[in-house]
Amino acid sequence: MSKQEPLQDQPTTSAQPNPGARRGRELAFDAKPIAKDAGIRGVGAPTSGGGDALLQARLRAVGTFFSVALTLTLIRDILYAASAAWQLQVAAILGIATCTVLLTAPRTFNTRWLRANEAALFGATALVLAIRVYNAMLVAALRDDPVAIVSASKNMIIMAMILMFAHALFIPGNWQRASRFALAFAALPGATTALLLLTHPKLMGVLGHVATTERIARDLTLLLVSGGLSIYGTHVLGVLRKEAFEAKRLNQYQLRDKIGSGGMGEVYLAEHQLLKRPCAIKLIRPDRAGEASALARFEKEVRATARLTHPNIVDIYDYGATADGTFYYVMEYLQGMTLEELSDLYGPQPAGRVIYLLRQACEALAEAHGAGLIHRDIKPANLFAARRGGRYDFIKLLDFGLVKEQDVDSGTMTLRQTHTPPGTPQFMAPEQINGERPVDHRIDLYAIGGVAYLLLTGRAAFEGESAAAVMIAATRDPVVPPSKIRSGVPEDLERIVLRCLAKEPDGRFADALELERALASCRSAGDWDHTSASHWWHEAGRPLGAAATV
Repeated sequence: MSKQEPLQDQPTTSAQPNPGARRGRELAFDAKPIAKDAGIRGVGAPTSGGGDALLQARLRAVGTFFSVALTLTLIRDILYAASAAWQLQVAAILGIATCTVLLTAPRTFNTRWLRANEAALFGATALVLAIRVYNAMLVAALRDDPVAIVSASKNMIIMAMILMFAHALFIPGNWQRASRFALAFAALPGATTALLLLTHPKLMGVLGHVATTERIARDLTLLLVSGGLSIYGTHVLGVLRKEAFEAKRLNQYQLRDKIGSGGMGEVYLAEHQLLKRPCAIKLIRPDRAGEASALARFEKEVRATARLTHPNIVDIYDYGATADGTFYYVMEYLQGMTLEELSDLYGPQPAGRVIYLLRQACEALAEAHGAGLIHRDIKPANLFAARRGGRYDFIKLLDFGLVKEQDVDSGTMTLRQTHTPPGTPQFMAPEQINGERPVDHRIDLYAIGGVAYLLLTGRAAFEGESAAAVMIAATRDPVVPPSKIRSGVPEDLERIVLRCLAKEPDGRFADALELERALASCRSAGDWDHTSASHWWHEAGRPLGAAATV
């Protein structure tokens, strides 16, 4: 993995790792269509995906808070007040803690299950508080202590108010749902007192002496005002959430989750509002583009890339700019993993698979080079092994043509130097590093050799403690043959890899098609095909999480 990359946007998905293999960055998404207003609670729209994740996170926070607070309160009661019915309180606290632990699961539960947990968490908390007040009022009434009775009654009202505001603050929802909880919490003091009278009718005289009309009216007013404020607060927060969600719309695209960021901008999972098609959107902010002409250059190169029709090049659906100058382009949404993940999670790959994957990459580069485009940042993170039309290990070349502007002079492809970082050190050709002469399409072929070396051996051709050390080694040191790093690398494939990694461009293959034909002629070329790929993906237990192209 590079120690210095121009833009770290590549999301990955979790997988069953090979023992001892390096773990890749983990990020998974549900490939289902994104529901309208997903993530918004209480706005009268369907909810799924992000909304359930938000509710689960909020319930987890509430459960943790309630568990800790009630445990500390119980300990204090036992130590200083000889709390009665502590067994019931312990059972309720354990129930809350159990729900909280379940909510920490990496999966997102469905709405019905989460709402049941909401009722359980607040109901159990209300039960614990009611038990404490019930015991306090009972002790005070038996002692004929009206001051303690009034104090216990006020504590119950305060606890009911805390539950109202906690629900309004933490739980996303609409005012109708909030009103049901607020009324239940408001009824808690009266229900506790009624239960005390039902179980101890002899205390009617003591409690009746304390429960004056003035005190009852004051308590009811306080509860109703608090309930009204909590219901209104839930409504206001719901409106703000909806406004924030609507603000994330980009023309006809609805942004969902931020899935990557880097020096130039951010990448979002999104959905086309009319087609209901999931996609990935990269935003390039004007203040992060670096120069006045950057956005115009990006737009020009996106148009050029969009004209490429090869199936192994990521599809660009759309592009544009917002009113504030933010440039964006929309790409297809893929399922699978990058070759960086493949290496990190599963280690060195068989020669046949390496050939199968890189032949596709060469075919994609052949069309791009023919159109006058040089990728300049070929690396495992920009080669995506996708599932397409039931086929696996279908290579998609990502992040194409957005780093530098390209010129075509007398049939030779060159790139004008800009402020943008030149690429990823482990996969940069020596002439790309030195910057002393124009570079052409053969820097991409060098990078293909670097990717092959990594896939075959599990390590880069050149490594170092810093990006500078890697680049110095790439320009100065000879390449260690892959067979010296890992035995079993076929001799014919090794010759191809070493030719790609030649220091001088003239020592490499003339073009991507020549490299593809050389790979096809290897004896291991027939060892892997789409059937082998399908078997590997299923037998490895690798979940095909959807990952956004970047």
